[in-house]
Amino acid sequence: MIAHPVWRAQCFPATLIVSAAPDGFAAASLPDPRTLTVLGELTGDGLHAIAADEEGDHQLWLPHGNEPARSGVFLPFDEHFWWRHRNAARLKRRMEGRRSGRWPRAQCLTAFQLHRAALMLRAWDGVESGASHRIVAGILLNKSVEALRAIDWKNAPERRQLARILKACHDMIEGGYLRWLSPRDPDR
Repeated sequence: MIAHPVWRAQCFPATLIVSAAPDGFAAASLPDPRTLTVLGELTGDGLHAIAADEEGDHQLWLPHGNEPARSGVFLPFDEHFWWRHRNAARLKRRMEGRRSGRWPRAQCLTAFQLHRAALMLRAWDGVESGASHRIVAGILLNKSVEALRAIDWKNAPERRQLARILKACHDMIEGGYLRWLSPRDPDR
């Protein structure tokens, strides 16, 4: 069983919108296990799927569902047009049996974002499993805080740092993760 997808095509340009091509086009069929194996979940708004690729998986949204259809990729004229265009080219190369190429660097999470996400998840999991904030801070930030007196813990920078990490994690859970899904503009 595959979990519900965490991406939205409106926010994450790596999610390609695959729809039926108009009549008269000799378009390839998707999903078609002979050219591209996709695994996903059929929901009320179509099939949300992933096509595995060593160089970076392809996220697909097929509104027509899991019935094979002559397909095309819909590229809305929005701020993500060129990112979708690049990802559509990657998918096309993969369907042709060639190497698709890696995701564009600006579309990948940075090393800092990956580190921060791991720290947030570990902190959230620790607190949710019943560990005290002091124990979590001792494991993740500084082992010596576990031995602090209560008054020293109240004033410890690790206590404030853990509070910021947990607040950031809560913000991510409430939809802040969508900021990470959009590629960074290299001009900013």
